[in-house]
Amino acid sequence: MSTASGPIKSILKYTFYYGLALIWIIPIIWMAITAVKPTPEVMSFTPNWLPSAITFEHFRDLLDKRPFFLWLANSFQVSLLATVITIVVTTFAAYSLARMKWRGRNVVFAILLSAMFIPWEINSIPLFFIVKDLGLLNTFWAVALPLSALPVSLFLLRQFFINIPTELEDAARIDGCGHLRILWHIIIPVSLPAYGALAIFIFVFSWNEFFWSLVALQRSGVRTMPIGLKTLVAASDIQYDLMMAGSFMATLPALIIFLVLRRHVISGISMAGVQR
Repeated sequence: MSTASGPIKSILKYTFYYGLALIWIIPIIWMAITAVKPTPEVMSFTPNWLPSAITFEHFRDLLDKRPFFLWLANSFQVSLLATVITIVVTTFAAYSLARMKWRGRNVVFAILLSAMFIPWEINSIPLFFIVKDLGLLNTFWAVALPLSALPVSLFLLRQFFINIPTELEDAARIDGCGHLRILWHIIIPVSLPAYGALAIFIFVFSWNEFFWSLVALQRSGVRTMPIGLKTLVAASDIQYDLMMAGSFMATLPALIIFLVLRRHVISGISMAGVQR
């Protein structure tokens, strides 16, 4: 009986996993199909999965009449800037909290960890005045700097650093290495899977970030992709055909990056574990 229950559990498990994947991918498939439908079928009340004809007119209209490539370039700059700053800042903070012993270390980490439970939108009011006083409004720094301070980034990297064997660090210390050399020659090379997971997470989060970007980037020349797609929604008219085409093209870069580097995400998160 136990022998037969093994394949049954495996079938149920994979059925559940593939069911979740199907639920996740159905909206993307619908978006891609709607992007190539003729406009009358897009606005039809009767949903049709298969279009009567395939058209790329929506993509041409979006590229010709809207600054789509400007939105794309701005989103890339914000996402790359936020990713680089996050990796640099989080590396030193995570190393201090994970490998260095100082009074109040766990208390500081608990305070930073509690910030994960604060909704991102609550920070918008104080962030706006801080960014305004620094003269960073309508610049990519106004979005990248707050994104680089997400507590989840520190949590992920700190948990990975804790799991690194102390023998490597002790051997380097015997050879006369200080904290910076230990961090550069031992901790960082061993933690490449965690850095891959962190980079992908921050990049995708920055790419999709809308609320704070809408507040901090008010000029048309610095609009990112989510804000640019928002301009397709007017007070009395929603251009669903252009929105679907733009959303499909905006999803592709982040989706491709995730699919190519998904193993780094899985290995980085699984190897991090949860330690005190």
